[in-house]
Amino acid sequence: MKPYEEIGTGIFVHEKVKIGKNVTIGHGSCIGFGDPDDGEIIIEDNVTIGAFCVIHFGVVIRKSVSIEHNCLIGIEAEVGKNTRILSGKEVTYQAKIGENCIIGGHVADRTIIEDNVTYMGEIAHSHRNASLDWDETIEPSPIIYKGSVVGVNALIIGGRKIGPCAYIGAGEVVRTDVGEGISLMKGEMKPLSFYRGIIKSRCNE
Repeated sequence: MKPYEEIGTGIFVHEKVKIGKNVTIGHGSCIGFGDPDDGEIIIEDNVTIGAFCVIHFGVVIRKSVSIEHNCLIGIEAEVGKNTRILSGKEVTYQAKIGENCIIGGHVADRTIIEDNVTYMGEIAHSHRNASLDWDETIEPSPIIYKGSVVGVNALIIGGRKIGPCAYIGAGEVVRTDVGEGISLMKGEMKPLSFYRGIIKSRCNE
């Protein structure tokens, strides 16, 4: 029995890919890109992969994940169950995303995003030594702890720690850690309790 349902044309699925039941794949998607020595691709049950997506070797996609159109999932990345990756986003090398997340921004190499996070921002490595080759520069990556929210176009620079249960407003630039239950709005850090429930993290779900 075919383990997945092709809903598009021009699909490529490499023979090393392990696919569960009720998986759908959209037009022009490539499932198995790059070097097979990077590891098998595992796609669990009830996953939806949109059109024109590229999934590299070594990726693990857990149950009931939705990956919308034009996404890229990089080498050895992992996406937790019930997570949704919005159109056109990239989850790059060795990034780890937890369960029940909403990913609406690019996720840089080795970033860790825990469960129940809404991430709509951007991440930039510090790149302090510009004389190094881009692909040889390995720097700390952010950790976004459970229940946190990162607003649209917020920029996290370097290996910052966010949360748990933190809230980063849209357009903020994050150059320092943001602690548990703290909001960063208009350049100021305050406890979320200051807003008396008007602004909330995802910790009450």
